[in-house]
Amino acid sequence: MSAKGSSNEYVDIAESIDEKELLGLCRELIRIPSVYREEERIAKFIASRLDKWKLTPELVPVEGYGPSVVARIGPENRPAIVLNGHMDTVEVKDGWKHDPFGAKVEKGMLYGLGSLDMKCGLASLMLAFRTIAHSNRRLDCSIVFQAVSGEEENSAGTRALISAGRFRNAKAVIVGEGIGSLDVVTIGRRGGSYYDIWVSGKSAHGSTPRLGVNAISDAAKIVTALDKMGMRSAQGVMSDNSSPLRESQLVLGISGNSTSYSVPEKCHIRMMRATVPGKPYDISREIEATIKKLKLNSKVEVRLKVGSGDPYLPHMTPANSELVKVTQKWNAHYTGKEPSLVCGLSEADDNTIAKEVGVPVVCVGPGEKGALARYHQPEEAISISQLGTAARIHCSAVLDLARAK
Repeated sequence: MSAKGSSNEYVDIAESIDEKELLGLCRELIRIPSVYREEERIAKFIASRLDKWKLTPELVPVEGYGPSVVARIGPENRPAIVLNGHMDTVEVKDGWKHDPFGAKVEKGMLYGLGSLDMKCGLASLMLAFRTIAHSNRRLDCSIVFQAVSGEEENSAGTRALISAGRFRNAKAVIVGEGIGSLDVVTIGRRGGSYYDIWVSGKSAHGSTPRLGVNAISDAAKIVTALDKMGMRSAQGVMSDNSSPLRESQLVLGISGNSTSYSVPEKCHIRMMRATVPGKPYDISREIEATIKKLKLNSKVEVRLKVGSGDPYLPHMTPANSELVKVTQKWNAHYTGKEPSLVCGLSEADDNTIAKEVGVPVVCVGPGEKGALARYHQPEEAISISQLGTAARIHCSAVLDLARAK
C-alpha cells in the first residue's frame, strides 16, 4: 500500500522527526531506572519534557505506583486517538554485560533495560505526538498521549486512567510496543487466566507418614498432570513470533511445608493458562477433571483468580477495521513491505483497553524478533536504524486517523 493525495502531506510532517533527537530521548529514558512501582522519577522527566514542548501534561496518581502522564491535543468532546505506552520495566535480571542503565550504542544496537520493553516505543510516541501538535493541522479528532505506570505487574496505570475517564470518547488506541519488530502489526493478544489450586491432605507424625496424606506429594503429581494437558489453537491466526497461535500453560509456583516433624497437610499451586481468541478463558472444569483422574487422597480446590485486572481476556481487533487498515498502510509505506497481522503471545495493556474501553486497539512500534528479542532478559537491546521509521509510522497513522487537514 502507498500513501496518495493529501496523505503525502502527512509524510512531509512525519519526515520532520529528527532521528538524532529521537535516539537521544531513548537514551535519556533508559538512563532513568523505572522498575515497576518506582516510576515517579521517569514520570516527572516525561512531564517536564512535554511541558518544555508546551504540551500541557498532567500527572495522574496511581495507587502503589508512580503517576501516569497524560497530555491532549484538541478539545475533550471530540473523538480521541489515544497513544499509549508504559514507562516501567521489569527488574534487572542476572547476566548483563553492559550497564543496564548505560544506554550504550554499540554496532548499531542501543543496550539498556527497557530499550525493547518499551522506552524506545515510548520515545517514538512522544516525538510523534509533539510533531503532530506543532504541525498546527486542523484535526477532526483530539489526540491523547499516555505514559503509564504498572504495566509490567497488572496494568495498574492504564486501569487507573480508564477509571478516571481518561479514555472518554476514545475512537482508537495505538500502543507503541513492537514485539515482533516492524515486520508485524499486533492486532490481538492472548489472554491470561490465573489459577490457585489448594491441596489439603492429612497431618500425621513424621515417623508414621502412612497414617497421613502428604499434600506436597499429591501436589507434585498434580503439577506433572497439568504439564501434560492439551493446548488449543486459534485457527488461521499467527503469533508475533511467526508461529501458529496456540495456548500455553505454566506452573508459576508451588508452596507447602510442615514446621514440625509432621506430614504436610497443605500445599498451594499457582498456574497460568495463556488463552487464545475464540476459545474459553476459564478452564477450571478441565483442570478439575485432569486432577480427578489421579484419584488422590487429598482434597483439591481449583479457583480462577477474579479481581482487579483478572482474568486478562484474549482479544482481536478486526483486520478490516479502519485502525488496522491505516496502521498497516503506513507501516508498509515506511518499511517498504506489507506487515503481517499477528496476535501477541503475552497479555498487556491492550487486553485491558479492549475489555474495559471496548474500542479498537493495535500495538506497533520498534522491536526485535528471533535471537534479538531479549524481552525480560539480560542484554536487552534494539537496533537504532528502526527508531525513526517507527516514529514516522506513529505520526502518519495518527494524522490519517484524525483526518488532518
